[in-house]
Amino acid sequence: MSVSFRVFGDLHYIDETPNWAEKRKLVEYAEELLDRLIESITNNNDIKLLINLGDIIQATGNKDKDINNLKYVIEKFNRISIPVYHILGNHELKSVDSNRDVLDVLGYSRATYSFDVLDYHFLIVGTDINKEDDKFRTQYVTYDDMSWIKKDLEENKNKKIIVFCHFGIVDDKDIMDNYWAYTENGENLMLRNRKELLDILSNYNIMGLFCGHQHWTKKLKYKNIDCYMLGSLTENINNDGKPDGVYFDVTLDNDTIVVEEYHLN
Repeated sequence: MSVSFRVFGDLHYIDETPNWAEKRKLVEYAEELLDRLIESITNNNDIKLLINLGDIIQATGNKDKDINNLKYVIEKFNRISIPVYHILGNHELKSVDSNRDVLDVLGYSRATYSFDVLDYHFLIVGTDINKEDDKFRTQYVTYDDMSWIKKDLEENKNKKIIVFCHFGIVDDKDIMDNYWAYTENGENLMLRNRKELLDILSNYNIMGLFCGHQHWTKKLKYKNIDCYMLGSLTENINNDGKPDGVYFDVTLDNDTIVVEEYHLN
């Protein structure tokens, strides 16, 4: 049996237009793009679920503002008739001391979780604050969540598995060509404890791995795993003042995965 779902990420909604010198994130288009995304799903009976790869808000540095902006966006998603699954991005975590504040808004008990659709097993890899790493504090899967992932995958090893994470997990030799790679080896674009996660994932039949955060769209590979990097809805990728509006429609059909790239504009 087959199932189709939509993946988007890095909306960066904010209730004001920042006065940025560079206009790579066209956040002023975020709500319009979000409404168009929701409308397109309403008119598409084939899409059975929606997955948000994170950074649906643009952090302001003020916890109350960020939480209010997050609530505003989540309320929009709550009106959709199909299930919506959220992943924590670094912008959701920037102004909080732990992911608990964000999880309470989402109504989740944990950041890392899984669910089944037909014969397919969906694993959502969440992150939390690591206070010992000031520079990359939002880019970690906790020890408890890593242990939970091992147990979850072992219990579901006979199913077809699809994995989602906000941060990049598969290293890319071209990472420093990315506009946002502002640290040596582009570490700001990557999950810090990705090696441990990849060591776990590579033991199982992963149909596809989906990641965001890097604001570019491309396909990578790690051993037996195909990794689909998804760009940002609001990224001014061509420097032409137009948001990219990119998303994936994915169809799973037995052992086959088809990933199609679309743009709202």
